[in-house]
Amino acid sequence: MSETGTRRTGHPITLADGTPTRTREATPADLGPVQALHRRCSPDSRAMRYHAGTPGLSAAGWRLLCDPERGTTLVTTTAQRADRIIAMTNVMRTGRQGVGEFAVLIEDAWQSKGLGTALAAHAAEVARRDGHHTLTAAVAAANVPMLHVLENLDAPPALATGPVIDIEIPL
Repeated sequence: MSETGTRRTGHPITLADGTPTRTREATPADLGPVQALHRRCSPDSRAMRYHAGTPGLSAAGWRLLCDPERGTTLVTTTAQRADRIIAMTNVMRTGRQGVGEFAVLIEDAWQSKGLGTALAAHAAEVARRDGHHTLTAAVAAANVPMLHVLENLDAPPALATGPVIDIEIPL
C-alpha cells in the first residue's frame, strides 16, 4: 500500500491473541475518544506515560499533539470499533535535528498483548519517514514493561539514576 493509502486507512497490527487492530494518524476530531481513553486508563498507567497525575488532555494540548509541524500522533482502535481508541502513540519533534520523542499510552485492558511492542516498531518506521535518525524516550524507572518494549527496538541498556530514565535509540 502507498504511504498515502496507509495514512488514510491505517496500519494493521494483529495482537498475540489474534485480535486485529488499526493504527492511523490522529486528527483533531479524535479528541473525545482520546479523552475517553484517558478516563479508562488507571492513574498508574497515566502516571507512567506523563510522569505526573495527568487526568487527560485539554483541547489545546490535543491540538498541539495533532499539529504535523510538531510531530506525528497515532491512534489505535480495534478493527471492529473504529470509534473506540485503545492507544495513543506520539513521535514528536524535539529541539535536536533528527531526534524524535516517543511516548505511548495503552488502555489497561489492552496491555500485555504485544500492542506496545508493535506500536514502538511502527513508531520507529514513522520516525524514519519523518526524517529522524534517533528516537528518545523518557521512561519511568518503574515502567519495566516499557523498558522491555524499547529493548526490542535495540535500545541501549538503561541505567536508572533517578525516577525517570532518558533513553536514546538509533534508528
